[in-house]
Amino acid sequence: MRKTAIAICLVLLVCLLVGCQKKSEDEQETSANASLNFQTTTLNGDAFTSDDIAENKLTIINVWATWCPPCVAELPHLQKINEAFQDEGVAVVGVLQDGVTELGKRDDEAIELANALLTDADVQYPILLPDDALQHNLIRTMQYFPTTFFLDREGNLIQRVEGARDYEGWSEIIRKALEEVDK
Repeated sequence: MRKTAIAICLVLLVCLLVGCQKKSEDEQETSANASLNFQTTTLNGDAFTSDDIAENKLTIINVWATWCPPCVAELPHLQKINEAFQDEGVAVVGVLQDGVTELGKRDDEAIELANALLTDADVQYPILLPDDALQHNLIRTMQYFPTTFFLDREGNLIQRVEGARDYEGWSEIIRKALEEVDK
């Protein structure tokens, strides 16, 4: 009996650590071949569209949630990345997954918590509320939080990175992505 309980606990722990929502390759690749086209607002209510991506050689879209400890832990690293790579045409943009409800309405409680977390991390890059296009083309393709998408100026997906990274980890990935964009 005790061995069965331990085995069940181990299976549950693995599911929590690895993730339980495995999506098919077809679902994951739905948006990988089409450029991203969206029109939304930042947490502050400023307009932000896919046209804003065209200003950058590479845009890093980090989808995160307030309930996700690794997401919150990497916020200062992403801010540092945004500052360090700005002169190379790289910009970081966050998407607050829990900033809207399943019905597409603003979740003021989550936004208030996000603003406190962003202030603590001194985040200055824009944080977006997901619109239908971001929900369909990015968030629904995700298996884990955080997931980060690298887009070229046309909004084409270049790379997807699952999980959090520190400054050094992101720097290495960004340098490789910039080489690909410059080809």
